[in-house]
Amino acid sequence: MAKNAPPRRLDDAALSDFLSEHTFGALATLKRDGRPHLSTVVYTWDPESREIRVSTTEDRLKVKQIRDNPTASLYVSSADHWKFAVVEGKAELSEVTRTPGDAAGLEYLAAQRQKPEDEAEFLETIAAERRLYITLKTDKLYGTALDIG
Repeated sequence: MAKNAPPRRLDDAALSDFLSEHTFGALATLKRDGRPHLSTVVYTWDPESREIRVSTTEDRLKVKQIRDNPTASLYVSSADHWKFAVVEGKAELSEVTRTPGDAAGLEYLAAQRQKPEDEAEFLETIAAERRLYITLKTDKLYGTALDIG
């Protein structure tokens, strides 16, 4: 690690590992006037499908903006900000869960990393919240690291 070293481009494997190690990022969707709208989100990265998944509710602005224009990006930074990754692509919206135990809710339940203790209560809660998933399909993945030492 050299002082004032230039940024080091991260290869695909390093980017995938980095995205897997983190859970918070900034999701950029587009406003009607073309300017970005940024939302801090919790996400999961699937390295096999190269997809980002974000849980949200139907009433969020990002959902409306994705319906209008599915172009989106996710920016993820290391805690020290010396490394970052960007996922660019088209976002898709899952069905909204509206009734406890409906198909959308069961799909949402199946996607949970940790199964809830009370599945019926979980399904009631996500239906009341009108939960859905945003899935960002990767068209472009890039990032760099600064090796400062």
